[in-house]
Amino acid sequence: MIWSDEVYQTLEQGHRLAFGYGLVPWEFKAGARSWLLPGMIGCGMRLLALLGVTSGGWMVVAVKLGFALLSALALVAMLRIAQYAAGTAGVLLLGLVGAALPASLLYGSRAMSEVASAPCLAWALALLWRFGLGPAGRASEPGSAGWWSGQTVVRLLGAGGLLGLAAVLRYQVVVLVPVVVLLVAWRGSLAGAVLLAAGAALLIGMGGLLDWLTWGKPFAAFLAYLRFNLIEHVADRWGVAGRGFYLSTLVTTSGPVWLMLAFGFLLGLPRSWPVAVLAATYIAAHSAVAHKELRFIYPVLPLLLLCSAVGLTQVLDRLPTPRLRLAGAALLGCAMAGLLIAHARHLTFRDIGQPMDSQANGGPTSTSVWHAFDATNRLIARAGTFADLCGLAVPAANPYWTGGYTYFHRRAPLIWAGGRGDYDAANYVLLGPGQKMEDARYRRWMGCGSDELYRREGGCARPSRANLGYGRLSPSGIPGS
Repeated sequence: MIWSDEVYQTLEQGHRLAFGYGLVPWEFKAGARSWLLPGMIGCGMRLLALLGVTSGGWMVVAVKLGFALLSALALVAMLRIAQYAAGTAGVLLLGLVGAALPASLLYGSRAMSEVASAPCLAWALALLWRFGLGPAGRASEPGSAGWWSGQTVVRLLGAGGLLGLAAVLRYQVVVLVPVVVLLVAWRGSLAGAVLLAAGAALLIGMGGLLDWLTWGKPFAAFLAYLRFNLIEHVADRWGVAGRGFYLSTLVTTSGPVWLMLAFGFLLGLPRSWPVAVLAATYIAAHSAVAHKELRFIYPVLPLLLLCSAVGLTQVLDRLPTPRLRLAGAALLGCAMAGLLIAHARHLTFRDIGQPMDSQANGGPTSTSVWHAFDATNRLIARAGTFADLCGLAVPAANPYWTGGYTYFHRRAPLIWAGGRGDYDAANYVLLGPGQKMEDARYRRWMGCGSDELYRREGGCARPSRANLGYGRLSPSGIPGS
């Protein structure tokens, strides 16, 4: 884990929907999140259960592979645009760099709304490349009689629907919808812009209807989200940063390759400026908000890479033959990808601009972003498979930095304290670094990294209600809750 949202805003709520139990964060008490993404995840989890997946750990692996596929689909859409804008050399260069970008490797498989919205935005732009977003503008649009042809109408409505879906999945994407519509109206056709806007409005309206069905009012989650974050500034409690945050974190996560990427981005502006405008608009909107996280701009990272690949390909076009241009793209792409991967191996939380709690307060045992909290969550998932388990105590752990009931996947109490009475309610106890088992009833059962799992004989008493919940997380559908 690198942030609690990847569990409690998506996986845990999907698990709760699919199986009837889980931990509930404040956002899903206040109705500040849409049920669309958790609902989709819950349906997937239920299908996995029907297919015989019984372990929380393997269920999470399957879901994360699904999100990795979504990230790959976003890159594929940009590769299609690269073929139009820069030819095969651009495709080769973008593919190599896009697959190795540290931010993509870090976030691409996480169950977050940013990752889910990225392919929707990317494919909307791919569908619109002929309708005003391409470098040729009007020259690439259909004839005057073609705007209302069946194929064109479907393409524009589909692009608008994907834009609207991206906005429902990640509310911040809504700032791009009017920009895309205006670009199509200006460089394409007013008729095309109307069709595009109609498709987006339809999907956004369906998102509002979902809020009505789940939270009791149309667009209830969207309005609550705006109130909590733009008016009450609730998100600022998790940290604030200056306006240059996104530029600086892109530099620290990409290493020296960022110089080449920035050079390509600037060089490619004459051909890719409509896409660059969208990426810049999105980043500027997020830069105006005090609370910033690198993952927030994940949906436009493929757009930035596309612009860079288009510019770098123009340099390669100076080579005399197509074969040399392809060889140059391969060499340059492999060199940049190698440097990016080498830099990614040593990525820290400081590099991504994310402050973390100390280990004493439940933070990670390492500054590296890779394998943070793995040992704890692997043992939680393993404990959930034991037939004799009737309660698991994880004393002194911060529940926000665990996989919750999604990883545990067992309708039994998770207890976050370690007193004698708490241990009476748990026949398994998970201890982290520096913790010692002082209850003689328990024997070491297994370990993972610096964490250890202990077991005692016998059953479990009813847990104290106060020790089931933690802060703004509360249990739902758990025995004793």
